[in-house]
Amino acid sequence: MNIYVFLLCYNESALITHTINHYKTFLPSCKIIILDNTSTDNSRELATSLGCHILMWSSNNIQNEISQTQIKNNVWKKINDGWIIVADMDEFLCITESELYDEMNNGTTMISVKGIDMIGESKTTDLSDINLETIEKYVESAMESKALCFLRPDITDMNYTIGAHGCFPDGNIKYSDKMYLNKHMNYLGLNFYTNKMINRYERTILMRKYGMGVHYINDIELIKNNYDKLLNDSKILT
Repeated sequence: MNIYVFLLCYNESALITHTINHYKTFLPSCKIIILDNTSTDNSRELATSLGCHILMWSSNNIQNEISQTQIKNNVWKKINDGWIIVADMDEFLCITESELYDEMNNGTTMISVKGIDMIGESKTTDLSDINLETIEKYVESAMESKALCFLRPDITDMNYTIGAHGCFPDGNIKYSDKMYLNKHMNYLGLNFYTNKMINRYERTILMRKYGMGVHYINDIELIKNNYDKLLNDSKILT
């Protein structure tokens, strides 16, 4: 049973090792392909050292939601077998190889996903002081309940919408009865979250003109208030 994990990447040095190790732990035999948008940090070097394959693309140093959606809709189409996972670097789908094997035997072709935002309390921007897999605080997130994983022989098109928050798949579609968690690793600490938001805000100026990427802001006080509210509202994952 082949498993292919495609991960979008741009300057993800703080997160990329955590993400790769997550998928290697849950899916030891998976092949991880990093879709690198000409990162200027050491993301590619880190991914290569962990045995990942790199595919390069460029949006000319802006965050182009349209290009990202096109990549998610098409990058896997030359593969003819196995399970496909297409995710952002901060999305940790929690499903094991044995669970994928069981789902395939049950006739499942699309994995049902429940999204949650994990709320970490790192004090750094590089996440060097926390273990992401042991974070327990979370809030539910309908936006992260994405169709991240599907069986390639049965699915011909995913037709993701912008941000891949929705999709209209074509093929033999049967969703799993079980819901699997997608842990969104975005709010991992105030410094990390602030740094990410400001960097994304600068790269989404063009997209915001078209109503995309509008959730990225550069108001430091508002960013802090958003983080504090999520931390206060968080539940404990059991």
